[in-house]
Amino acid sequence: MEELNGLETTLLNRLTEKYPSLKSHLPHLKVAKRQTSGFSLYVYFSYVDFDEEPELINALFSNGEKIETSTLKEGLSYVVDITAGIIEHIEFSTYKEKWDGTFGDYTIVESEMNDQ
Repeated sequence: MEELNGLETTLLNRLTEKYPSLKSHLPHLKVAKRQTSGFSLYVYFSYVDFDEEPELINALFSNGEKIETSTLKEGLSYVVDITAGIIEHIEFSTYKEKWDGTFGDYTIVESEMNDQ
């Protein structure tokens, strides 16, 4: 199992702004595997030494943000899957652009809809 990278940590911290009860989960998360599909990257999580009873939250969270990256013309969207109070995975998706799953330099850009 691997540690979360900076982008994964940032996105999960933003998740806990909306779902504060999940903040206690973050120190226990490790990356179980990263799987690419050519257009997407799935980051699956495992919990280590976590014995809390999770709050019953079922959500797909994206915060309406886009990730601009030096490796892709159109950038990425993402969604975090929370099932039965467990942070399951993050799915990063391109806008139909082939991608090897590497980020390079990136910036998180808020959706214009969030500005209104």
